[in-house]
Order: sequence, then structure tokens, then C-alpha cells
Amino acid sequence: MNNYFRKLVLLIAFCFVINVNTQVVLADIGHENTSDINVCSTKMEINRILKVPEKQADRERLSRGSNGVRDRLVEYSYKFIGKPYVWAAAGPTSFDCSGFTLYVYNRFGYSLPHYTGYQVELGESVSKQNLKIGDLIFFNTTGLNSHVGIYIGSGKFIHASSGKGSITISELDKPYYRQRYSTARRIIE
Repeated sequence: MNNYFRKLVLLIAFCFVINVNTQVVLADIGHENTSDINVCSTKMEINRILKVPEKQADRERLSRGSNGVRDRLVEYSYKFIGKPYVWAAAGPTSFDCSGFTLYVYNRFGYSLPHYTGYQVELGESVSKQNLKIGDLIFFNTTGLNSHVGIYIGSGKFIHASSGKGSITISELDKPYYRQRYSTARRIIE
């Protein structure tokens, strides 16, 4: 059997359960009595490479699409509500603002630096009117882009607040945040 055909049969056998003479064969090459091979597929491309990500977070992101990741990221961030704000902390028991976003995004396979000034340079710029859940939002609290949070929808965001001393949910339209809003960045496409 030529090498090309052997690879094709191996790929089919690896991806599907193949019945060869009533024996179930997994990831094997069935070349005798090939009339008993049943493939449950109508289209198959053999010129593609399938790479299975090593990290569970990467597998989840690919399997459910970006909207699913956004939803799960926000849901995951809720479990930290009430955890204390500690300057320079990056979880899981305490956080500062960029440590919180770093920690939450990392859970889903996105690597962010632990500094708001660097996080604001990532992803693509998003207008306030076009925010999607999971977008990073930035504020000028003690200087240019000195605070970051995660937009959770309905005009709210979750963040590690030094003023509240913990992970909390705040409203973008509250005068303090409305006046200090700077920009937003989309990390998850």
C-alpha cells in the first residue's frame, strides 16, 4: 500500500470508529477486505493539519467560539467578588486591577502583562458604544490609563477597586467612572 493511502486510512481510522469484519478498530490501518470499512462522513479534507491545543483553556476557547469564551470569562470573574484589593497582587486570594484582569484572562488562555499601561496596548481599540462583554475598559484615576476592569454588559464592569478595597461591580455611568473613562480594548475576537 502506498504511503499516501496508508496515511489517509490512518486518518480515517483515527477520527472514526471503523468496523472491519465485525471487529472495532481504533487508530489502525484496515487494508484487508476494505469493503467492510464504513466512514460516517460526507466530506473530508486531508490537506489540513489538526492541532489539539495543550492547554485546557485553549481547547475550550476553540470549541465554543469567542462569544462562549466571553460569557464564561465574565461568569468566572464573578467568583472573585469580595476578594481583597492588594497593590501588586495577582490572585487568587487578592488582586490589584491589572492583576485581576491578568488572572481572569489567563484562565482562558490569554496572557496579559501585570501592568495597566501595557494592557491598554493589547488587542484592538473599541468605542464605548460598541463594548462587548469581556472587553477591557480603562480609566484615568491617578494618571493616564491607571485603572482597568472587565466590561460585563448592561453598562457595568467588574474590577479590583482600591476605593472599595475589593473585587466589585461598578456602573460606567456613575459620575466618578464616567468622568475618568479613557478607552476600551478587545482582546477576545
